[in-house]
Amino acid sequence: MADRPNVIFMLADNLGYGDLSCFGGSVPTPRIDDLAAEGIRFTNFNTEAQCTPTRGALLTGRMPIRTGTFRVPLPGEPGNYGLAPWEYTLAELLSDAGYATACYGKWHLGNVEGRFPTDQGFDEWWGISESSDSASYTAHPMYPADAHVPQILQSKKGEQPTAVAKFDRDTRPFMDEGIAQRTVDFIHRNAASNTPFYVYVPFTNVHPPMIPHPDFADISASPLPANIAELDARTGQILDALAEAGVADNTIVVWASDNAAAQLQGSVAGSNGPWRGAFGGGWEGSIRTPAMVRWPGQIPAGIVSNEIIATYDWMPTIASLAGLGELVPRDRPIDGVDMSSFMRGETDVSGRDTFLFMGTDANIVSAKWKTMKVHFRIADSDSWTAALVKPQIPYVYDLIADPGETVNLMDADLTVTWVIGQAMAPLIALQASAEQYPHVAVGAEFDGYDS
Repeated sequence: MADRPNVIFMLADNLGYGDLSCFGGSVPTPRIDDLAAEGIRFTNFNTEAQCTPTRGALLTGRMPIRTGTFRVPLPGEPGNYGLAPWEYTLAELLSDAGYATACYGKWHLGNVEGRFPTDQGFDEWWGISESSDSASYTAHPMYPADAHVPQILQSKKGEQPTAVAKFDRDTRPFMDEGIAQRTVDFIHRNAASNTPFYVYVPFTNVHPPMIPHPDFADISASPLPANIAELDARTGQILDALAEAGVADNTIVVWASDNAAAQLQGSVAGSNGPWRGAFGGGWEGSIRTPAMVRWPGQIPAGIVSNEIIATYDWMPTIASLAGLGELVPRDRPIDGVDMSSFMRGETDVSGRDTFLFMGTDANIVSAKWKTMKVHFRIADSDSWTAALVKPQIPYVYDLIADPGETVNLMDADLTVTWVIGQAMAPLIALQASAEQYPHVAVGAEFDGYDS
């Protein structure tokens, strides 16, 4: 067991493609930049429409449309959001193989019994069950006195979570400090006992409300640079702990962002780099976020790859890198591609040449095929609440010649119509698969497919 690699997955919240300095950002992020240089930096990592869909995909290896996590129910809607207890997560897989497992940070995959992190394979958890914006709920003058008060929770496997503090604008700035401290402690505890470990670290930065930690507040008059700087520092603390514990060389470290920068109050809160659009719209700026992986001696260093990678590819890939690919479920569709050979440098291709971006209404928005992009619906603005408008004929873009998606090839050259068929192929396959494995509805209780 001691030979199994440890796994750390750090996930930023709403950090845009162009927010890190190694991706062209203006805020220095030296620790994250070094991490990227020590492994593979991905320039074509593709996420889901919102926080919950990305997190569901990451942990299950399944498209959110399959698991009922493609959106969060609106307040008052019936049902329980998040992953049904039947789903098998990466944490459960590694726990079943003898790993110590922990989640510190924002969960956003359920807030009722059976759907907390410690119900889904994690030995321990500290963090928030809902979105970071809930920190401001109780500050609103009209917030009902008898309404739910957001809490910071903690639990261990087999126990119900208990509240340890209110989650409000006073505690919001200190969340990522608490996340990093607990991650560092977990690393040292398990390294000392020679126990392989998996720690999932979903940070709360840079999701609104962005209230800087006092140690970073003087970096800028804007809260965003301070939040990015803190992300870098907390990442450095976790990487230092691996080195101090003597386990850095036997630890797979993944660092990524769950969603693009969002447009709020008329301006984009962050940078999506050269890509058009913002959070939720289906343009490349809505989909691509920074990502990287390091495993010294096993994953080559100094690589920059533009191969297509999807969030749900991480589950089977990490399982395979850990020598546990046989534990990936076979009784359900797994949409993720095992990219372990690609990440070890044994092949130049990831194994994925398509990506479907689904809306929170469970319908297709856009689809990528190799370097081409087809839009079946178009966001009418860069706001995260933008309407999606269906054109008479899908739009087609060449992402190499036109990374800003400004020239619809269908306006100039009907001979590219065939590209639509290539982009639709995985959608047709998904629809066919759903006949045998029906999609789970948001909020539904689900206990498996009919045999």
